[in-house]
Amino acid sequence: MAIRKKASSGGDIDWYLISIDRLKQIGFVLFILLLGGAGYWFIHNEKGNPRANAESAIADARLALNTLAASKDFPNRRSEFERAQKKLEDANTLFGSAKYVDAQGAAVESQTISRAAVSGGDSGNGDAQFITVEGDVQFQKSTNSDWHHAEMRVPLYNGDWVKTGDRASAELVFNSNGSLYTVGPNALLEVYAAVQPGSSKKNNAVQMQVGTVEVATIDQASSVRTPGTQIVVDSESTTQVGVDNTKSTSVVSTKGSASVTPKSGGEAVVVNSGEKVSASPEGGLGPVKKLVLPPALKSPSDNQVFQVTDESKVEFAWEPQAGAASYQLQVSRSRLFSTLEINSKRQKITASAKVTSEGAFYWRVASIGADGEVGPFSPFRRFRVSGGRDATSAGGINSTDTTPPALTLKRPQPIGGAYYIIEGTTEPGSTVFINEEEVDVESSGHFKKLIVFAKIGQNAVVVKAVDPGGNQTVQSQTVLVEE
Repeated sequence: MAIRKKASSGGDIDWYLISIDRLKQIGFVLFILLLGGAGYWFIHNEKGNPRANAESAIADARLALNTLAASKDFPNRRSEFERAQKKLEDANTLFGSAKYVDAQGAAVESQTISRAAVSGGDSGNGDAQFITVEGDVQFQKSTNSDWHHAEMRVPLYNGDWVKTGDRASAELVFNSNGSLYTVGPNALLEVYAAVQPGSSKKNNAVQMQVGTVEVATIDQASSVRTPGTQIVVDSESTTQVGVDNTKSTSVVSTKGSASVTPKSGGEAVVVNSGEKVSASPEGGLGPVKKLVLPPALKSPSDNQVFQVTDESKVEFAWEPQAGAASYQLQVSRSRLFSTLEINSKRQKITASAKVTSEGAFYWRVASIGADGEVGPFSPFRRFRVSGGRDATSAGGINSTDTTPPALTLKRPQPIGGAYYIIEGTTEPGSTVFINEEEVDVESSGHFKKLIVFAKIGQNAVVVKAVDPGGNQTVQSQTVLVEE
């Protein structure tokens, strides 16, 4: 208790008498405040300190790597050991450069690789894998400098490189979310699948050095990094990204939306379907530009059959598109359009081409604006050129063919989680539907499609092949998706 006293001399000086118990109470309160302040400082300056976090992550990664090296299964896990060791070396290098956040990310990834290998988990399918390879496509592992020819289902991991030659293309699918990356000719890119610190979730992306890539997402976003920007493609969207020889970037959204952020930081720019934005090598973003939409295709109809004769021609036609000053017609033997038989600018909405060889062909058209900017291409159509029989017996519209097309299915290929590849062969020129959704068929009759199943447990897959004469063959498969 404090008691106020008046100075005996009648002056204006006051003082207080404070009991020992009161002093103890005040001292206890001050102690609690000091202790709380020290705890706050520790949490925000030590526990949340990027340097301390990186040091801890590197120590954990080193311990996990040593555990892997001492495991009985080490002889069978050398590839995982080398990848984990490489990531740990990267983490140490980044730490030495004071890039603590990046060092922590690399260390966490090293630790994840080691622990998955020790537990017997794999990553035999990698972070991504090739599902289509056309022409000269090569890949390089992050652990060495050798280039290897790519083949379907070859696994790719974080830090691996992919390059395509002239008239070459490839499709990569990321196993964690099913995002499809279609790589164009003369491209060089790095696979980037970083584990988020504190979780097992991966951010899937590619680092483009030069060339083009089209990203098609399903139910999760995916990214593309370029010399000056980072592009995040939203779920259920398709975006085309190009990097030219000057390291400038162009981004075109053909479905859904994407956001483009300068690498140096700053506000993101949203690009919606039918829009384009360009960026300088330093990441300076230009204005968002509206492109002219593609025209609707009229003829030839999808899967139409033509006969090789001295006078036979294919007549192309499409609907006029508002705002288009001209059009770009492309015809290819590849559904990825890695090679072009025709690449012609047209003022009219028609074109004709002489039929000279057999096989399956794909065609598409883009609108060109008054400023000369080429917009996105239309979805392609196919037509088939046949020889040795007349068009009717080859399966034309008036065909009397009543034989159902052959249909052979492979066992569904799991690539992680609820994602499966459905693959098979049918009669060339036939149309294939998987669960009522049309899929692309190559000139050889081969087809494949990435399917994501929405429910846990048994899922039915119905595959239907329809030849040009209207005959059809239906087969079904069952896929068991585990939680």
